[in-house]
Amino acid sequence: MSRGPVPVRGWFYLAGLLLLAGLSYGALRWVENAMRAAAPAESQAPVLTVERFRAVRMNLAGLREYVLEAPRLNQLPGQRGTQIERPVLDWYQPDGETREWRLRADQGWIAADQKTMRLEGAVVMTRAADSGKAPVEVTTRDVLIRPADRYAETVAPARAVTPGGELRAVGVRAYLDRERLELLSEVRGYYAPPNR
Repeated sequence: MSRGPVPVRGWFYLAGLLLLAGLSYGALRWVENAMRAAAPAESQAPVLTVERFRAVRMNLAGLREYVLEAPRLNQLPGQRGTQIERPVLDWYQPDGETREWRLRADQGWIAADQKTMRLEGAVVMTRAADSGKAPVEVTTRDVLIRPADRYAETVAPARAVTPGGELRAVGVRAYLDRERLELLSEVRGYYAPPNR
């Protein structure tokens, strides 16, 4: 059972089907590219800028927990958080009047959910004698803060200076409401008790 030669009309049908398939594929690629090009890129520009920013966090009794101030705040689009220039963060004792800690940094960032904050660049954490507790100044870099827990940590080298003493370490965990400072590694220091 052998077949004869394929008629010319069959070749035209086959060529037409191949041409139609090629045109369909080309049209599909063109539509896909047009849809990709039409989707706008998300802007990186701030959606809100505030000059001379000041925010006060109150506790349930209406007393200050902390105050955050900065010359400029930029809220970023989407879930990218908020950038802060030269932030100053003051934490208060439970009376809402006595400042216990002041944290200063070159830059800052607050997560969109406001549960974490980063102080970036050089960071100075100061507790003054007028807080009623032993004064201390900690200098370090790049500190992660959980404001609700009054907790701060860094993996960077840090230096803590107190009256009569100095400690150096790599990595610090600070529990600011409990007077607890954990020095994580390479700890060195001295202490000279005051003369009586």
